[in-house]
Amino acid sequence: MRAARIASCFALSLVVIPACSDDVSTPVNVSWLEWADSVTAGIPFGVHVYGIAIGHRTSLRLRIHVDRDTVTIEPYSVEPPCRGSCPDIFFGYDTLVWVPAIAATTPRRVTMRAPTASRTVIGPWPLMTFGTLTVSPDTVVQPLMHSVGAGAGFQDGLGCSFITHLPAQRLVSADQAPAWTPGFSGFIYGRVDPVLASTCVDDAPVIQVDSIAG
Repeated sequence: MRAARIASCFALSLVVIPACSDDVSTPVNVSWLEWADSVTAGIPFGVHVYGIAIGHRTSLRLRIHVDRDTVTIEPYSVEPPCRGSCPDIFFGYDTLVWVPAIAATTPRRVTMRAPTASRTVIGPWPLMTFGTLTVSPDTVVQPLMHSVGAGAGFQDGLGCSFITHLPAQRLVSADQAPAWTPGFSGFIYGRVDPVLASTCVDDAPVIQVDSIAG
């Protein structure tokens, strides 16, 4: 992942989200987050958010809560209630949101949380800890990127090991003889080095997988 990388949205149908509701603020799940492992105090920072929603792309909104040492990202839809038959219109979203500046006089650890469908298909989805970041009063120079969420491991016909999250998003494994077995699916915790180049795919982000939860 490069910090400024933004892929286009695409249509897909992977998760069933109730379309009929009297509530025009319908929760939406987060499938993947990418954020810097270190940020500078007093400066807003970006978080790349991926997920699946129902309705129209223009109905998507995101709430950002900063409560002491926890940042919570909660997408929701303002799609109006359907009348009669509810359309099964799903789309994958991919957006960059900005977290308000966090104060710090000494380095402090902040937890990143979001609702995710990794453990259950039907909402409401529980908030899950995706990882942490350090807020530092010092200027941060080229931090690594956390890249975390629900994904699957594969190996292509040329033997390249990679991880996908949503069908169109691919991260090449930094280890091309990975301990994880291609063919798995689970919640993946990893880090991306913006400088590290892929050894088997041109212009593809490279992920170092730290752990996988089933």
